[in-house]
Amino acid sequence: MHVHRPHFAKPIYELLPWLYGLGGLVVLALSYFRLKGWLAGLLGLAGLVALVWGLAIGLRRRDFRAMRHEYGGDGLPPGNPPD
Repeated sequence: MHVHRPHFAKPIYELLPWLYGLGGLVVLALSYFRLKGWLAGLLGLAGLVALVWGLAIGLRRRDFRAMRHEYGGDGLPPGNPPD
């Protein structure tokens, strides 16, 4: 039984690390300059997590592109045609 998983369009997929990072920076700035108390701490933590997540995804995408360029091909294992 084949399960169809939805995929993002390539331009959106390539923008995701930037969106996570920018969103994280905005939330960090908001928590630092505008809010006080426990909400500021909570939003600051969420902003930091989003920023680190964006960096991690961006670095993984960069490594994937480098590996694909080094070894050639589209990154699919042999015998698995694209959907």
